[in-house]
Amino acid sequence: MDKEKCTEDWLYQLGQILFYIGLVLELLIVIADKSAYINPWEGQLFRITFLLFLGKICLTRYSFREWLWMLFFLIIAGTCYLFSGRDEAVRLVVFCASFKNVDLRKSLQLAFFVTLSGCLLLVSLALTGIFGQMYIVDAGDRGIRYTFGLGHPNAFFCMFWVLVTLGIYLYWRKMKLWMYGLLLAAGLILFLPTDSRTGVLILVFTLAFSLFLTYGRKARDSKWLYIAGILLFFGCVGLSIWIACYEPYEGPFYPYDRFFTGRITSMNTLEGGGGILRNWRLFSRPENIKYFDMGYVRLFYWYGIIPGALYVLLYAMLMWQCYKKKNYMGFMMVLSFALYTMLEAHFISVYLGRNYALFLLGAYWSDMLCFRKPPAEGMQDIQEEYWWQSWRFLGRKETSGEPGC
Repeated sequence: MDKEKCTEDWLYQLGQILFYIGLVLELLIVIADKSAYINPWEGQLFRITFLLFLGKICLTRYSFREWLWMLFFLIIAGTCYLFSGRDEAVRLVVFCASFKNVDLRKSLQLAFFVTLSGCLLLVSLALTGIFGQMYIVDAGDRGIRYTFGLGHPNAFFCMFWVLVTLGIYLYWRKMKLWMYGLLLAAGLILFLPTDSRTGVLILVFTLAFSLFLTYGRKARDSKWLYIAGILLFFGCVGLSIWIACYEPYEGPFYPYDRFFTGRITSMNTLEGGGGILRNWRLFSRPENIKYFDMGYVRLFYWYGIIPGALYVLLYAMLMWQCYKKKNYMGFMMVLSFALYTMLEAHFISVYLGRNYALFLLGAYWSDMLCFRKPPAEGMQDIQEEYWWQSWRFLGRKETSGEPGC
């Protein structure tokens, strides 16, 4: 028995090591992407992180239902890969599944400090003239816009906002009111050289909503607040689909495209129609490789209608899980990301390490899908086995509080 316990502890520690090595690599790939450096090994590094997260899964016990859910999503993601040639859907499933028994807060703190350090390094290199551009000249009428070494003004402000959002999630209980004011002032100051209008709007929303959740003790426990957030998210997705229905320069939204800073026109005037609805397929296709800003349109265009619909459903379930877990700032972060994704595709990309909502999805997916409950008194714990011990599921009758989960 002691030998078996020792082996299990060793497998657990090895799995944790593989996970965190993979996570650090994913985060470093994000930093490299934001820089002026062209990473020739990006594809190979993605394969390495995939194998590291897969190794973590192989060294982790899962319940019967968890293994079945993993198989289901891998089939969907694998089909998407076969039809579109995009492998990040498979990587996403493995990434989220590997979060079993991982400390969510610890992993997000690691993401925060690695990303913050990387961004500060890029800014320092650009300021000193060592590496990277300080500004670009906008092709429109906006003149010089500063990038501070992160490639594009919107990318710089986006990373600032994302780090602010994650910082609030991690440390909101220690934050004072003046700290929110300081973050708002910093955002407004950075808006002047970057002219990132979408970025400053979502920053204001994030700060205001965080304050509302911090001081609105009754409101943050109301299920109606979370239902409203889910409906708002569905509204963003529905509006994106509606926009994608129309040919270039047509439809009720085109006259207001200036409020979307030209994102509609830049999406559907691409060669072949870009992300327009007629280019969508159930599991996408190899030709769907165009880049544009509208995130939900890109989701369905790149990965297909079925994978996109599953992503939307899981995202809504994640919001509801935040209500059940009383993860107030998790809800703030997920909702903020959801609103931003309508106009920007920062979170719909090959870079898993920059979408912190996936961290929450990885931590909560089992409870969300298996409806896990603590076993009743006197009942056995839920049966969990390694992949090579899966035959044991056939010979044991479940007696836990929630059978088969």
